[in-house]
Amino acid sequence: MARAEWEALRGQGVRVMEAAARVARFVFDGDVGRLCEFLGTPAAEAVWVALDPGRPDVVLSRLDAFLTPAGPRFIEINSDAPAGFGYGDRMARLFRELPVFREVERELPVAYQASDEGLVRAIGARWRASGGTGRPRIAIVDWAEVKTRADQEILREAFAARGFACVIADPREMDVAGGRLHAAGAPVDLVYRRAVLSELVQHESEVRTFLGAYSHRLCPFVNSLRCRLSEDKAFFAILTDEAFAHLLSEDEQALVAAALPWTRRVAERRTRKDGQEIDLVPFVVENRERLVLKPTHEYGGRSVFLGSETAPDEWEAAVITALEAPWVVQERVEIPEELFPVLDDGSLEFVSLKVNANPFYVAGESVGAVTRASRSSVINVSAGGGSVPTFVVG
Repeated sequence: MARAEWEALRGQGVRVMEAAARVARFVFDGDVGRLCEFLGTPAAEAVWVALDPGRPDVVLSRLDAFLTPAGPRFIEINSDAPAGFGYGDRMARLFRELPVFREVERELPVAYQASDEGLVRAIGARWRASGGTGRPRIAIVDWAEVKTRADQEILREAFAARGFACVIADPREMDVAGGRLHAAGAPVDLVYRRAVLSELVQHESEVRTFLGAYSHRLCPFVNSLRCRLSEDKAFFAILTDEAFAHLLSEDEQALVAAALPWTRRVAERRTRKDGQEIDLVPFVVENRERLVLKPTHEYGGRSVFLGSETAPDEWEAAVITALEAPWVVQERVEIPEELFPVLDDGSLEFVSLKVNANPFYVAGESVGAVTRASRSSVINVSAGGGSVPTFVVG
């Protein structure tokens, strides 16, 4: 992407992320129970997000955005164990070894912003902020069978290269001894959590020791479980609702208006859209082609309905479903497309794919991004999309 596009994506992404994390602390007068009720947080998760180990709630995150002629439009925040930091850096390194890419670099000023350095630095800063000294022993914690294990291995190498002891551990195999959390037979000073909260509570009986270490604050967790609040898909319904505008500065209100799509939790209620009062459910039914419906607590692009690609009767059925569970309706953002070389059955062709830019957030550090591309309007790697590194030109 062009340098100006990158600066806008990166700068606005940091501001959106930090505003969201701050608002999550103060909305509803800091009452987490009321916030969970608004978001529709499952009861099993609400118990854990209510625990407060102290700030920061979010050290690492990834934002999903579309680049439009008017600037970036952010459609989601992913703070509950975001993946891809290692993949992005490794893909960029491999691309730069390709003869065709070397030709591009001879013609254009191309740069890549790596993420590993900033991530290691941010984890170290979190350790020092907790009162730690020296270099902590870090455990990257996720299920042994997870598909993103390679991404974690790349990051383990990044920690080791900078002098940090780092292991990858399954939360089911960790224990507590002498008042400290252990992994692979030795104490852990800091947990870099990659297991998402919904899966931890789903397997709570198997990970009680790990979750107990969190509740007893045996060591810092990055991110804390409170990160689930500001990354909830329904949280944009707070940021974009005039009723909560007092929680944002004037500059932040202008940023939200420009960079976030109008979002509401689906319910039988009246609200405002473009300065006009509307009856939400009839509005959603009647304006199908301008809107998107999605469940607030699903991952991987599952059960997302794009009104412009959904039949009217199917859309109305989705609205009924959305009234019975936590769902959001969001103003649809025009999805950009670019040509990509695609090898299909041995034949190379250039195909127009829909693209989604995903800048990483690492405690305000200068870090990179990945870009996802797909034939489908629901752009997600686990839903059949692909991922490529993001380079800056200029």
